[in-house]
This record gives sequence, structure tokens and C-alpha cells, in this order.
Amino acid sequence: MLKRILKDRRLWLLVLVACLVILVTRVVLTPDQSFKIVAWYGYWFMLALTLLWGRSLVRVGMGKWIRDNFSRFDGWVVMLMLVCTSVWWSHEKPGFKILADEVLLLGTSMGMHFDRSATYPSRATDVQGPLQIRDRVLDKRPLLFPFLVATVHDLSGYRPENAFYFNRGLGIAFLLLVYVLGWQAGGQRWAGVVGMLLFAGLPLAAQQSAGSGFELLNLFAIAAFALAMMSYLRKPIADRLEVLILTGLVVASCRYESIIFLVPMVAAVGIGWWRSGRIALSWPILISPLFLAVWLLQNRLFSGDSTAWQMASKEGITSPFGLEYFGSNLGHSLAFFFDFSGFQPSSAMFGALGLLALPFFGLWGLQKVRQFRTGSADDVAWVLTGAGLGSIGLLLMLYFWGQFDDRIISRLSLPVHLLMMLAIVVVARTLWKSTTGWKVLAGVVVFATLAQSLPVMAKRAYEIDYTPGLEMEIRREFLAEQPERDFLFLDNDSVFWITHLLPASSMKVSREKHEALSYHLRNHSFSAMYVFQSVLVNEQTGQRTVDPADDLGPGFELETIWERKVQTLLFARISRIVAIEHDGAVVREVVAVPTATGHFENVEQVDEQRALYLENWIKQLP
Repeated sequence: MLKRILKDRRLWLLVLVACLVILVTRVVLTPDQSFKIVAWYGYWFMLALTLLWGRSLVRVGMGKWIRDNFSRFDGWVVMLMLVCTSVWWSHEKPGFKILADEVLLLGTSMGMHFDRSATYPSRATDVQGPLQIRDRVLDKRPLLFPFLVATVHDLSGYRPENAFYFNRGLGIAFLLLVYVLGWQAGGQRWAGVVGMLLFAGLPLAAQQSAGSGFELLNLFAIAAFALAMMSYLRKPIADRLEVLILTGLVVASCRYESIIFLVPMVAAVGIGWWRSGRIALSWPILISPLFLAVWLLQNRLFSGDSTAWQMASKEGITSPFGLEYFGSNLGHSLAFFFDFSGFQPSSAMFGALGLLALPFFGLWGLQKVRQFRTGSADDVAWVLTGAGLGSIGLLLMLYFWGQFDDRIISRLSLPVHLLMMLAIVVVARTLWKSTTGWKVLAGVVVFATLAQSLPVMAKRAYEIDYTPGLEMEIRREFLAEQPERDFLFLDNDSVFWITHLLPASSMKVSREKHEALSYHLRNHSFSAMYVFQSVLVNEQTGQRTVDPADDLGPGFELETIWERKVQTLLFARISRIVAIEHDGAVVREVVAVPTATGHFENVEQVDEQRALYLENWIKQLP
């Protein structure tokens, strides 16, 4: 085999392509060039990867496998899945669950849809009719999810809600894929039912299916990767290798840390070659390293940026990873898995079964590693999948912000839940061979769902006390009440308004634009100019003050038109700008329109003045 590796020119070509990609992305290109490549070619990289992945699935005969293996039992499983997803939908209202991640992902999908630019908008205007993006920002998040949502925009028309609809459909596909994964790992269909029920009873999964984040896509891709690896190791041929490698690249394009799965992918490829005694490569495999270029460029642009790690969110943090975080993170994780207050979107039954099975799964995996030469292809696939998922779990335990009981971080536990599900079905299959045990376990999971999970989903306490989510919902409620949408919004979350096709600007920029804002107020550029602010209440005096981050500063006269309580001692307020003072002059909003005297100018003069006005209008944008 070593001689074949050394003599195989295609393999050396693959290595050469990989080395060139690393050299160019990490050394040759400047940061400015890297930004332009990701921004203007990221969409096309994702399109090519998705098309090649779909082509590989067709070539390998995925549709034929489904037709050949579908049975009456699977029909009942589909009905069970529909019941589970209907329960999800009845309890979880579509909306932004994690801020600002989900809004920025939506903004990137908007950029891909309108301009094929893999950036999100930070400043926009509609002076010439359609919304025009004036400033773009490159996000640190991988591009596959916004690309897929942009494809939904392309096929159905742009709507911000498309991201929610996409995750709704992905939730259905994920539960079915978990069923297949559990079936294959557990050796029978009832094992798949247990796996599906475990996730159906997980409030966190229900929450993600109603949001616009990329967590569910990441989980779906990992499950698909595990099945692709199993299929390849069963029969190491070129078509199945193509599916494995492209699925691995899809996983790497979902979340930052999912790049880890390239390690078990390479290990599976080596094992397949060694067992089959031959090297099988096709042209999509030879060019596959090119699809890592976008990830490598984004990583280069943001890895040196301390703000990208969000270390400022915790005091005294100087390094994003360290052994000193492990003990604390582990304690917070246990608090998350065994929370009975309803303030965490967890399932105690899932956590208990998973943590009980993990040590036995680890021992089983070590045993299979020792039996490397004689172990079955399926067992090798489950060991490698478990190693990838376990590595992500370990990485999160070493992350300074790896507390699963944190509202923002709890979603990162989903790969750990997938690892626990895999451990449960693999360990359970060694305990019993008949379907009776699986039916009993399925019944226990259903009981736990009825006893704990459904009440937790019904109360949704884990969302009700999440301030950013509630404030975003208030924005959506306000927008739904407006019959006309030709106003300007000043808001630190300006991307939200732009994704809803409205001109907007951040508070930081607006504080420096008194003259520009007074210009637009005087010339009625917008039907109204609104400001979104958080209002804090002093518990000792009852005095209410605006959050300093949302304060426009002196010179603005605001009229409150919409106010909602977010939490105790915290309100969200939407105000209308009615006057602006600049350089001693006060410009007031005038609603009444006096009747003109004389005659209007001719059409040519009006057009000339309009052109000059629009040119100045652009310069004065906030």
C-alpha cells in the first residue's frame, strides 16, 4: 500500500492542490484580497460545493437505497415524525432565538440573494426606490447556512421569514436522518425510533427549529457525515469516497469548530484504502481542497481579532482556550443537563441516559480500536464519529465561554447530545437483541417527554428571560403594526431593519451625524425617524434612564410612541425624533403642509433640482 501511495500521481496531485490552497490563503494573499475573495466569491464556492455534493448523492444511488429499504414500519415512523414536529411548531413561535448571530446570518443571506455578496449590510438607503446597500461587513460565520437561505430567497422571493421556514423543513429532515442513524448504529429500526424520540423531546432542538440559526444544519450535516462514512467503509469505492469527502466539506462549512471532522474523514479514507488495497480518486476529490479556501480565509481574517472571540463579554479573560476553564464548564454543563426549573431547554432523561452511556461507549470504542484489523466497517464509523463529536465537546469544555447553562451557549451542546444519542443506541444494542428492550426504552423516553419536556416547551422560560430575544420580538411587533414602511430607524441592531428592507443606521454613527439627520428631518426624507432604546430602572429611586449605548446624546428631542416591558427594571422604548439642534439652530418635524402660492417650476427645472437634491441626499446619509 505504501508503494502504491508513493506511485499514485493523482494522490500527489491532491496533496499539491491542498498545499497550494494553504499557501495562498495563509501567506500569499493580503487581508484586503482575502476579504474581497470571500465577499465576492464565497457564494460561488458554496454553490459549487452544494451542486457537487448533490451530484455525488445521485451517483451513489441514495434514492435507490431509500426505495429498496422503505417499509410499512418506516411509514409509521414518518407519521410519528410529523406528530413530533407538530408539537415543536405548536410550542415554539418562529423568531430570532440567538442574537446577534441569527440576524447577521439573515443579513448575509440577503447580501447573497441581492448582490451575490457574502456580506451583511450595516447601512442602507432607498432614495432611488429599491433598497441599496451602502456599507457591507464580512461576518466571521461560515457561509453554507446563509447560502442555503439565499437559495430559498431565490426560489420564493425575499422574505426575512424564509430563514425560519428553512429551519422548519430542516427539523423534519433532521429527525428522519436521526432515525436512520439510530437504526444503522443500533442494528434495528426501533433503535432509530429511540434516537428520534430523544431529540423530539429535547426543547433545545425544538427551539432551534423555530429560529434562524445554523445549529440544526450543523447537526444534520454531522449525522449525514456519519452515515456517509459508514457507507464508504462498508464498500470503499470511488463514488462513496466522493460522498464522504464532500459531506465532510459540507460539515466544515456549517460551523467554525466543525472543521474537526476532517480528521476522522481522513482517517476513514486511509482505512478504506488500506482495507480495499487500492486508491480510488475522482476529479471532484482532486479539487476538493479548493472548498476549504473560504474557511481558511475567514479564519485568517478573524483569528487575530480579539473582538471575534468575544472575550470582552467576560472580565479578566486573556485567552479563549485553557485548562483552567474545564472544571467550571463541566459543572455548568451538568447544571444544564439536569435542570428541572424550566429555565434551560434541556431534557433530564436525555442527559441521564447519555452521561450513563458515554463511559461504556468510550470503553467499547477502545476495544474496537484494539480490534482494528478485524472490526466491522460500521463499528469503525461509529468510533470515528464519536471521536469527532467528543473532540468538539472537549474543545467546548476548554473554551472560556463554554457554559452550557448560559442562554447563548446552550445551543452548542447539540453535538454533545448527538454523541450521547449515538452512545445510547450503541451501548443498548449490546444489552439486548430483541425489540422488547427497545420498545421499553422508547416508552421511557415518551414518558419523560410528557413529564418534563412538554411542560418546559409550554412555559418557554428559557426564552422569556432572554433579553435580546424579547427586544427583537418587540421590534417585530412594532414593524407588523406599521402600514407604511418608508421611515428611518436608528438602532444598534440596525441590521434587523435593513433585512426587513428599511433604511437604518447604528447609534454610534448617528451620534456623529447631527447635521445629516437635521438635513433629512428638514427635507422630509422619511415619513418618520425612529430610535430604539433600552430603558433601565433604578430600583432604589425608580428613576428611568436610557442605556448609555443607546443614547443619541444632546441635541435630539424625542417623543415616545411605543414602550414595552422586557424584564423587571428593563423596558424597550421606540421614540420618534421631533426636533434636532445643531450649531444653535433647531430643526423641527413639521406635519402640516401649507398651500403653495404662484406656480410650480417647469418639468426640466424640477428634474434638475431633484438630481442635485439626490446627490446631496446620498452625502448626508446617517
